[in-house]
Amino acid sequence: MHVYLGLFLVAFSALSLEITLVRLLSVTTWYHLAFFAISTAMLGMTAGATRVYLNPRAFDHDVLERAVSSACIHFALIIPVSLVLLCLVPLGQYSTVMTFFSLLITTVACGLPFLFAGTIVSAVLTKQNLPIGKLYASDLIGASLGCLFVLGGLQLLDPPSVILLCSSAVSFAAISFAWRESSGWHRQVGFVLSILFLVVGVANSFTTRGIKPMIVKGRKVEPAYQYQQEKNNSFSRVAVYQLSKKEPQYWGPSPLAPKEPIEQYEMNIDGEAGTVMRKFAKKEDIDHLRYDVTNIAYYLRRGDNACIIGVGAGKDILSALLFGFEHIDGIEINPIFIHLLQGEFRTFAGIADRPEVTLITAEARSYLSQSRKKYSLIQMSLIDTWAATGAGALSLSENSLYTVEAWDMFLKRLTDDGIFTVSRWYNPENIGETGRLVSLGVAALMQLGVQDPSKHIAVIVAEKIATLLVSRRPLSSADIINLERIVGDLGFRTIYLPGKPLENRLLHDIVSVRTRDQLSKAVADAELNCSPPTDENPYFFNMLRLTNIGAAFSAGGGVIRGNLLATLTLIGLVLTLLMFATGTIILPLMARRYLGTRAELTSHTVWAGALYFSLIGCGFMLTEIALIQRMTVLLTHPIYALGILLFTLIASTGVGSLLSDQLPLTRSPWLYVYPIVTAMALIGLNMLLNVLLPTMVTASLMSKIVTSITVIFPVGLLMGLFFPTGMRLAKEVSSAETPWYWALNGIFGVLCAAIAVLVSIHHGISTNFYIAAACYTGILVAQVGLRRTQVTALIPPANDKPFP
Repeated sequence: MHVYLGLFLVAFSALSLEITLVRLLSVTTWYHLAFFAISTAMLGMTAGATRVYLNPRAFDHDVLERAVSSACIHFALIIPVSLVLLCLVPLGQYSTVMTFFSLLITTVACGLPFLFAGTIVSAVLTKQNLPIGKLYASDLIGASLGCLFVLGGLQLLDPPSVILLCSSAVSFAAISFAWRESSGWHRQVGFVLSILFLVVGVANSFTTRGIKPMIVKGRKVEPAYQYQQEKNNSFSRVAVYQLSKKEPQYWGPSPLAPKEPIEQYEMNIDGEAGTVMRKFAKKEDIDHLRYDVTNIAYYLRRGDNACIIGVGAGKDILSALLFGFEHIDGIEINPIFIHLLQGEFRTFAGIADRPEVTLITAEARSYLSQSRKKYSLIQMSLIDTWAATGAGALSLSENSLYTVEAWDMFLKRLTDDGIFTVSRWYNPENIGETGRLVSLGVAALMQLGVQDPSKHIAVIVAEKIATLLVSRRPLSSADIINLERIVGDLGFRTIYLPGKPLENRLLHDIVSVRTRDQLSKAVADAELNCSPPTDENPYFFNMLRLTNIGAAFSAGGGVIRGNLLATLTLIGLVLTLLMFATGTIILPLMARRYLGTRAELTSHTVWAGALYFSLIGCGFMLTEIALIQRMTVLLTHPIYALGILLFTLIASTGVGSLLSDQLPLTRSPWLYVYPIVTAMALIGLNMLLNVLLPTMVTASLMSKIVTSITVIFPVGLLMGLFFPTGMRLAKEVSSAETPWYWALNGIFGVLCAAIAVLVSIHHGISTNFYIAAACYTGILVAQVGLRRTQVTALIPPANDKPFP
């Protein structure tokens, strides 16, 4: 029992650490590099498995528990060292020699703890003489509960504190593994460390002078005294700076915008995205908001109801109050901002006590899907955070707001003459993001049944901001006259108005279309991907075409360049991981042969086992990433999708592992049946989700959670059969290669995690389900090879003679 508990705690700590590192790196570096945490974690696990493979005597059965207990202590001690390094080392956005060394240090800091985790898990799974199904189930159940721990832990503590608690759990694992040790040395050290890290971890979250990131996005040193306060949760880290008196903050200011300083609190989200809370007691305090291009729609529509998507520090709510809306719903996915507006800054912000305002903590798309309220104006201004969530980078919480299905629903929540207004970044030299915004508006209008979208759209620009207006009804002549007057009075620029000439060829082609096929042709030759995103491919921010990688280098600054470089980084990551995967296959085999310790196995056997464990690693990870991406839309945020989905998937896989001990899966015909059943189940799951998700959008969150668990659990159970069955097949021939098989499983899993994101961006989420189904079907080839070797091993050679 003590071995199962120890393995449970190590898996629990490893997955908790991995997810929390993503959150930490999202603060200290750019979101596309935060994905790096998952990759280095898996590489560390793979290196640990390779270590067991190359040094089998250090983990012989008679010293195994002492060896893994010692590894647990090293694991616990290295975690805080890695944490401090990650909080100190800058990772800049520019390519310099020092950036290379910073990345190298970060790689070591992220990967080293998982070297010990991989050593422990690999040694226990492959060397311990206990039922493999029960061992693997302990590993998976620990990992699944680690997901839930991160969800709850980050609501109460900051990421460094959660990481320190992982050290405490690992120290307790050392006690468990050393339970039968006669000397008791490991138990005593484990007990001291577990108490120490528990106390330090909890205390660290309640002080501004503890272990905190000093380097934010590679360029800012932020001592604690600069903050009024700092708050963390599973969504983001929000820093509130000291009160200042400065010029009003605008997104797209008019040349006539007032410059008289006002009192305001600057806020920072994950080190890069920013917002400002301004003092509001009377309308004169916010009159300057009339001069921001993001608010131009308020000059056209004034009515009973307005809806703000993304409350932030309250700027857009103040705009709606300024223009006289009687009822304003402010929807914010991040509860930190709602708590700030209703708590510490209630009097200063002056929003929470206004009778016209209702603040709602929810994901906007989900909330509005369940509501039947109609609005004269829905505003969504600059909704992006550049932040990686627990689901990993390149899977941002804002993606589901920028799809045809989402905008179709937003337009349906408007009154007959209501306006949906969206503001995004604008670059006159590269209008890629503006083109995609207009393309999305056109597609959503056509989805609503509009025959001529060009009469329903206007685009107004000020400096680096473009504001798109999408109206349920065609913009009237009075609307167009008013827009021209306001644009002239405030010094804005018109990019497009119905009936007016349009200079940009791409935008002209987009607004002139009448069908989706025409829209596809209009954007087909664009330098960047301007096609309208859908729930099947919800990556609004990822616009790089694989056929035009040079666009990432020629793009201007800002969000476009950042997101193009994110995709380019992902491609580089895939290529790097491919090299690591190749090295994991070849180098251990060469080392074992050179050292003369390689087991006497045929090449056929080795490669059959390698193929088997590589394919199950690929299939599982492709399915996991596809489900996270698909369920994000249903469960309202990637962190919910990660926690609930991973918990369900890993826990169900653990149940499947337990069941595998009771099933005759190593014998015909069962050996060849369950891979086909699993492949068919994956294809069926994808088809079911395509039908189910649109009908479940309006359901309650609890109904969505129950539905998600119900449809995912059977597939997870089937996938849980493969690893323990493969281990039993391999061990019946030879146990010497099993640590290497575990390493292959890990490295191909992380390789396919990166590939899955790339596939989803460029070919749609469903494609990952089909590739995963092909992987599980391909396992049949490996099973035939393993089964043939197993049968041969059981038949004695013809020249063998029985003992007399």
